Amino acid sequence: MEPQVAKIPATRLAISINRCFLPLCTGFVEQSARAFGLGDSEALSLTLAAEEIFNYLADGPACGQNLDIECLGNTFQVATVFTLPTNTLNLRAFNFTFRPALNEDQLPADLGLLIASRTVDHLQFDLKAGKFRLTLSKDKAYPALEHKPLLMPRAEPAVTFRRPDPAELLLLLNGLMGLSPGRRLPPEFAQPGKVVDMAGAGLYGALIAVDPAGRLGGGLLWHRLSDQMVECFGPYLFGQPAATARSLLDHLLGVLAKTPAVGLLNRYPTPDLPSGYFEVLGAWGHHARDGSLPEIPVHYRSLEEDTGAVAWTHPALRAFIAKEYERLAFARDLITLSAAGERISPYSVLTTEFNRPAGVVTLRPIWWGEDAECNLREHVRVLRQEGLRDLFFEQDLGRSWQSHFTPALLAAGFSPMVILPHGGHGDLLMFEHRGGDLP
Repeated sequence: MEPQVAKIPATRLAISINRCFLPLCTGFVEQSARAFGLGDSEALSLTLAAEEIFNYLADGPACGQNLDIECLGNTFQVATVFTLPTNTLNLRAFNFTFRPALNEDQLPADLGLLIASRTVDHLQFDLKAGKFRLTLSKDKAYPALEHKPLLMPRAEPAVTFRRPDPAELLLLLNGLMGLSPGRRLPPEFAQPGKVVDMAGAGLYGALIAVDPAGRLGGGLLWHRLSDQMVECFGPYLFGQPAATARSLLDHLLGVLAKTPAVGLLNRYPTPDLPSGYFEVLGAWGHHARDGSLPEIPVHYRSLEEDTGAVAWTHPALRAFIAKEYERLAFARDLITLSAAGERISPYSVLTTEFNRPAGVVTLRPIWWGEDAECNLREHVRVLRQEGLRDLFFEQDLGRSWQSHFTPALLAAGFSPMVILPHGGHGDLLMFEHRGGDLP
């Protein structure tokens, strides 16, 4: 069976936004974070972020409004959700590249928002039922993977395929370093303990191949990218024949056949990935250490008939997207975005997901605004200065507002590369920065 996602425990507090209630807010967040398993440092970081958000709201037009605060605990992460009747935050302050204007007389009001965004690991905005929600998440602390290959015991040809226990999953994750130290892997794989906890929460699944003596011969992992799409990693083999890789994938397909998943994606192909199981959606580049830019194929397998979906596009990319859908034989109702003079926020907001060992950054839009091109260019400039070469942008074609970023993306040197079906609310269109360094 596919791993079952554990029910996430939660605590809730409803208060009025007023400075006199600040101790109540911070005490609630800190105690909830500790109860859900965050260590002292991580709990204080999340509490500091909540304090800065509350102070900013109390000093602005939101003062006196009702505020709902919810803390959600998971085995590897704690999230604090602020729900307001309206958005009264300076969203620009949540960009990775934001720098407030400092002066000697007075600290800027948005400095607290900057502090809040830097003390947590993830943030998200959304509007639901007319209410604005800000989610701040802090991951638990895990030791990093040691940067030395683990010598795996030589296994006989595997005859058993099963779910690993936590120790076996740790062994598999540590063994990946010995296969290819420079291989691109998901960022959480650098913290094996985190993956084990995510597997315990039902957010990762894993299969291993073991020989009659119980020695590990290989394995693969997977997680749900969206309600309809599953992404797998591997198969990874330790001295096993190619038949072991095929057996691992066959077992995974048997697991997924009992779920609502309509497709299986593999963005991190290994040399052991057998032919005939996937088709290639497209490819993107990876800046190698020798300066070359090899193309990495993106593999996909349909698990059941794709019944279609709606996809939004900006006019500048309609021809490209329509051609890709025709090539891939995906049934989509393609709707061209149009502007009607509606009010636009002055500021856009992007989140940045870092995979520093692989030199990869993925940008995701969480708010649309008029400064999108300037914001994108500044992100490229700063990230290039930090030595990060592979820059990607993820656009959800199922969310109409995200298509507004298209002209800014093209102007900032990004190119559309691959469509990932059902990867988000709708299909995901992945852009890669191919424009070189920006002034």
